[in-house]
Amino acid sequence: MVRGNKINTILTIIFMVLAAVAVICYFAIPENKLPFLYSGGAAICIRLVQYLMRFIS
Repeated sequence: MVRGNKINTILTIIFMVLAAVAVICYFAIPENKLPFLYSGGAAICIRLVQYLMRFIS
């Protein structure tokens, strides 16, 4: 996958949204960290998929 590719751009936007949601959940829900962990973990998984796709192609 080449930088600037449409799929690369979409995955980057999804990552940024999930990372922002994780930060908001961390500060908005201090007593329950589960939403933070889910959204942060999903963001990391999306980023890993993006790097693997870039490495393979």
